[in-house]
Formats: sequence, C-alpha cells, structure tokens
Amino acid sequence: MNVRAFSILRLLKDGEFQSGVSLAKKLNCSRSTISNALKNIRSCGIEISKIRGRGFRWINPISYLNNDLILSCVLYKPNNFCLIICDVIDSTNNFLLKNFEKQHYNNNCIPVVATELQTHGRGRAGRSWHSGFGDSLTFSLGWRFEKGASSLSGLSLLIGIAIIRVFKSFSIGNVSLKWPNDILFDNKKLAGVLIELRGEIIGPSFVIIGIGINFKLSDYIKSSLKQIATDLFSITGVCFDRNLIFGSLLLELRNILPVFEEYGFSFLRMNGVVIMLMKDSQLA
Repeated sequence: MNVRAFSILRLLKDGEFQSGVSLAKKLNCSRSTISNALKNIRSCGIEISKIRGRGFRWINPISYLNNDLILSCVLYKPNNFCLIICDVIDSTNNFLLKNFEKQHYNNNCIPVVATELQTHGRGRAGRSWHSGFGDSLTFSLGWRFEKGASSLSGLSLLIGIAIIRVFKSFSIGNVSLKWPNDILFDNKKLAGVLIELRGEIIGPSFVIIGIGINFKLSDYIKSSLKQIATDLFSITGVCFDRNLIFGSLLLELRNILPVFEEYGFSFLRMNGVVIMLMKDSQLA
C-alpha cells in the first residue's frame, strides 16, 4: 500500500462513514487521488464498503499497535525497550539488521521493531511469511550475548516456549511446538520464530529474534498461503488485543534471555527448568 492509503485507513479507523469529499479535504488531495488509494487498499484484501450518499466505511478496522499500551504491560523498566512501530516495512528482521549497529546492542536499551504490514517477511530456509495489514503481530527484537554463537543452541526452542507460556496466560491452550521454529494448533501453523546471528564463534554475538503470530487472518491472506495456517480468532473466537499479548511477550523475553545467556539451554534442560517453563505446552 502507498502512503496515501495508510492515511485514509487512519481516518477510517473509527468504523464510521466518511465521504470522498471529506477525505480529500482532510488529506488535501483530489477525489481521484482518494479513489485510486481506495482501490489500492481493496487490492490488499481490506474491506471498505461504499454507500451512495454516505461515503466509505472500513468494515473491520484494526486496533492499531500502541507504544504506550505495549510498554505498560512491561511491569518493570519499560525504558529498557527502544520500541519502534511502523505502518509498513519489508521485514522487521531486515530493519534491525540494517538500522542498528553493534554498539547499540547493550541490553540496557533493547531494540524492538514491529509493523502493521510486513511486505517481505521471511521464515526459515528462505520461506516467506505472509500477513495482512494488522491481522498479525510481526516484530523483531535484538539481543547481545557476550558468549559466542556456539553457545546459543536451543535458543529458538526457548523462544517458542516463551510464546506458548504467554498464550497460556491468556487461556490459549492446546498449542504445540514443532522444532525448530513453528508453533502449531491442530497441526496448523499459528506462529513462527526466525533467529539470525551476527558475531564471532567465541563472542560476542548479536541476535535478531523475529516473531510472527497470526491473530485474525483475512480470507485474502488465507487464500495466498501455501502452508495450512490458523489464527487466534479461529481457535478461540476471541479478538485478542495485540498490544497486550505483545507487551506480555516482551516481558517474558526480558526475563528468560538473561537466564539462557547465563546458563545455556543444556543446563536448563538438565535441571528441569525447561520442563517448568513449558508447563502444559507440547512438543510436536
């Protein structure tokens, strides 16, 4: 979508009708510009209704990601997070890799970027991650490990456990973890993890943790998927607030990553800590 399209969606987010004249006046552009932008919006599978004499209405407007609301869920030291929210970027992992130099990764200010629309999301082994505008939670977090890449075995599994623990706190159960990076419900993909490493074998290492969670996929997106997928709304009937789950997940990651860095996955597994973390989650 283009910049004008995002501006129109912001004006229509209340779900009320607005005329083309009103939209054009507010955005200081022509009616034809509004018409073209609406075509652009519809081409992305976003439902905009039109009624003569009343105007345009966004049928199922999203609840936008909100920086303050997200960080209010981080119960302590919310300033630890440098959170950036974008309307659209190609890939949240790419954004962090390109825009944060190594010296920014000190874990006192944890870089996080999220987006309403990810146009070229990446999964494991070069696969694509498909999502529509506001129908998923897609974000990446950067973390500095003083130890080298060789000590990070099991990190993706631990991140998957963290996601499942947050799901459980919202009464979302019967979710399984498929090694190394898929979270499933009834053998359908619900969420995924992509971890990318930069650094030396002996340290330090700079890790980008990319996470995608399906909240309420549109029919347009579902029809474009090659892999069978599901979303939180389909399995629970609840429209969860992405901000609340996002904030809870940031808190969970902030808690477990230092433990992983200190002891490693093998130690956690040997001492039953992983089992304690998983509780009722499953391995597929």
